[in-house]
Amino acid sequence: MFSRIGGRACSLVILLLCAYAVGKEQPGQAPVPPPTNAANQTKSGRSLPAVFVSVLPDVKAKSHVPVLLPSELPEPIVRAKHAVTTAEDDKYTIALYFKLGVGDSGYAASFSGDSSPNLSLRELQNVSEVNLAHGVRGFFRPISCGGSCAPANLWWEDGGILYAIQLKLSSAVSEQDQEKTIKAAANSAILAGPR
Repeated sequence: MFSRIGGRACSLVILLLCAYAVGKEQPGQAPVPPPTNAANQTKSGRSLPAVFVSVLPDVKAKSHVPVLLPSELPEPIVRAKHAVTTAEDDKYTIALYFKLGVGDSGYAASFSGDSSPNLSLRELQNVSEVNLAHGVRGFFRPISCGGSCAPANLWWEDGGILYAIQLKLSSAVSEQDQEKTIKAAANSAILAGPR
């Protein structure tokens, strides 16, 4: 067979066969997992923003509610450097801050889940229904300003758990862009699944 194939072609065939043999699992050997890097994590939708990394184990240790967090944070929330958590058996909240010790002016966002909420989605006022990933129905409330501005909010239920995201966005951001931004964060969390 090889006598009909030129030297270069023969070398190529041998290299391909060797590459194939190296990739095959040998009996008694565990398969070698593919390398993990940020690119693979991003493609799978499972990457986790750095601000959550140090607090997630503590939340999971205290709460039995599946923790949903987005794989990416929107501007300007991505600049938040501090995470403050509260967690109990049936709920958790992870609040993000740009700066600690300055009250609400340092607040950026919060992500929460509650398996026994005091709130029903049907009771929410001044909301519009939005479609989220996996056919989930969400309820969006834009920024509202009076003496001060309340952040944009989004609530949805999944598996009997009420999830909520709150983002402190500029009041100059249009309601349509607020909805788009907060929906993207919720969809990212839903698609990433429990952490």
